[in-house]
Amino acid sequence: MRKRAVASSLLALSLVATGCASADDEAEQPAPAVSGDSEWQSVVDAAKEEGQVTWYSVAPAEVREGLKAAFEAKYPEITLEILTMGTADMNAALEAEHDTGAEGADVVTSVDYGWILDKSEQDWISDLEGPAAELDEWGDYIINGQVANAGLGLMVLGWNTSLYSGTVESYDDLLVSDLGDGALGTARPEPAIHADHWAFVEASHNSDYVAELAEQEPALYPSAFALQEALAAGEVAVGAFVSAADMVGLKSKGAPVEFAVPDPAMAIGNMFFIPASGKNQNAAQVFMDFFLSEEGQAIAAKNAFSPLSSVETLAGDSEVVLTDVDRVLDQDWYTAYLADWKAIYE
Repeated sequence: MRKRAVASSLLALSLVATGCASADDEAEQPAPAVSGDSEWQSVVDAAKEEGQVTWYSVAPAEVREGLKAAFEAKYPEITLEILTMGTADMNAALEAEHDTGAEGADVVTSVDYGWILDKSEQDWISDLEGPAAELDEWGDYIINGQVANAGLGLMVLGWNTSLYSGTVESYDDLLVSDLGDGALGTARPEPAIHADHWAFVEASHNSDYVAELAEQEPALYPSAFALQEALAAGEVAVGAFVSAADMVGLKSKGAPVEFAVPDPAMAIGNMFFIPASGKNQNAAQVFMDFFLSEEGQAIAAKNAFSPLSSVETLAGDSEVVLTDVDRVLDQDWYTAYLADWKAIYE
């Protein structure tokens, strides 16, 4: 079955049709060159001359490390340098680089949707030029022809196999009696991205989720990372807001954890873009094209979700809904949602 997906508030791209060989030719003709091939090869050649691309990133560690190894293997002339930092520090650095012309980021991955979309409207971000960005399946996930919204944060249901002998395959499975009194953990709906996950569960699984989960008296954590660590340590038996990629990492280290992908599932979008202030624009374009390609997605999205149906991911046949960007950026919605949640939980 082909993977299904839903993206929010994104603009589609279209492909440019190319000509075909004359029907009068009796002999089989070689396939004509795709329009723009020579131009793209010029970008690749220039990227090799630049020799470096710097990536500011909040993407999961396994994504960063996997892409670096594969990209440098394919383009040994280009070194990929990765810098991880918090959102506030990243934005401050990017603004300083834009204002002063200082060398810095060539590619960025961030979840600060409002900042990114504002800068896209202000011409701070370069258009994507690589052929992979023109693939039909990326259409709904590319914003303004500049920003790729990648569902790398696939949220799943996890449990500690030493503490819980059952399985958890849906959000309704969290409501059984033996998961009461703090046996279940989840993340508070702060910040708005977390609240969007709560709203997603209400809309797609159980309209009474907030109130019914409160009856379980769940342990509340500030983030998926904190909850995952608690799950692995045996502080809670089941986790309602954990990352597939991180759970894979914990299992590989011997933690007694297992997880299941609900259907539908939510993936937190990681936005990839090229700042116009970057000094290695060609190398940045080549890296972005690699990330968006089938080869790059097979590495970056294997433990998450990819729009490319040819790429095998943990999402499998589950419908995947990306973060509702409009909802996350609606301060009135978030303020009201958080107040309603606190009225129940606090």
